[in-house]
Amino acid sequence: MDSVMSKRKYRVAIVGGAGTWGRYYLRAYAEHPDCEIVALVDRAKERREEFAERHGVETVFDSLDELLAREVPDIVSIILPVAHNFETVAACAKAGVRVVSCEKPIAAELAEADAIVQVCREHGTLLGCSQAAWCGPYTRQTIEWVHAGNIGRLTAAAIPNGLPLEMSGGGCVQLATLRILTEMEVEWVEGWTLPSEPSYVAPPGRPQIEADCPAYGQLGLSGGIVCEMLKPRAGGSPCSVSVKGEKGTVWISHPQPVFVLGHGAESTPVFPEFLDEPIPDNTSIKKMNYFVTTIERLMSSFDTGEEPLSSGHDFHQSLEIAIALKLSAADGHKRVSLPLDDRSLRLYPHPYRFNGGDVAGWKSIGYKGPPEVI
Repeated sequence: MDSVMSKRKYRVAIVGGAGTWGRYYLRAYAEHPDCEIVALVDRAKERREEFAERHGVETVFDSLDELLAREVPDIVSIILPVAHNFETVAACAKAGVRVVSCEKPIAAELAEADAIVQVCREHGTLLGCSQAAWCGPYTRQTIEWVHAGNIGRLTAAAIPNGLPLEMSGGGCVQLATLRILTEMEVEWVEGWTLPSEPSYVAPPGRPQIEADCPAYGQLGLSGGIVCEMLKPRAGGSPCSVSVKGEKGTVWISHPQPVFVLGHGAESTPVFPEFLDEPIPDNTSIKKMNYFVTTIERLMSSFDTGEEPLSSGHDFHQSLEIAIALKLSAADGHKRVSLPLDDRSLRLYPHPYRFNGGDVAGWKSIGYKGPPEVI
């Protein structure tokens, strides 16, 4: 029998697939020739039915428990508010799902992030989180180019515009990308923070110091280098993360990364061959390339048995770094060593990220209302 014809499709389920972000996962899986959607799980019944009909999904459930009682998919993508990440990831791991993904940030409480990563390791589940490895044009190829030694041993890193809005929300993508790019852990931080935007508030009964906010400072990495995070400035920077090595410097930036070999007067721009490929359209999520590459990294993880790029561990570490930055800022910018001793520490993202639009309100973060079918 022809090997292509006999290939079994990946059996996938989408939890929260009728949400703002989940609908893009749903469409990407529905249109991918190698995937079979076995279920859509979402409590928003009216939207769920509309989304399922649009994408030809025959089986829908109110809860993940209903799905797992019936069958165990190969891959489960969880696109739920942060408050539900642990319970859903843990249920999938305990049921034997091979690959699970959730969205950023991985948790609000450090102990809960610990537990998410641990339960997956205990049950052999491969955990992905968010899309750090795909956050800009050619990011994956750039990471591979650096890892191949093209700029030699790394000597410095930078996040040129700091974390201008939030640390555990959008900022955790930059922190995770830094970790993936350098292949180093952060061992200490010295942090400064700026006031939270008005809509960034801690849940009722929690101190406001636990609310997300902009930050900058220094990160000491395990390879003996320091990452400078500059104070956010008006207009921002096209570069999200940069690394300097003995042979040159790389900037992960828009509209494409920048590569320079040599230093000083000997500096010369270079153009790796992968830049000749068409630029992936990561600016228009309606064109879906962004989400296709995201689900394909989960499919690759299923095949190889290796954690996906942009793993649960990457975002676990990002949360710990963010919490440490806020601790340092509150204590006169003193150096804070990692790992942190107090695992009960928390950093809450925007209420929309934590509780979802149906609870926090869709307009609270700028959406006009509930998501429409795409």
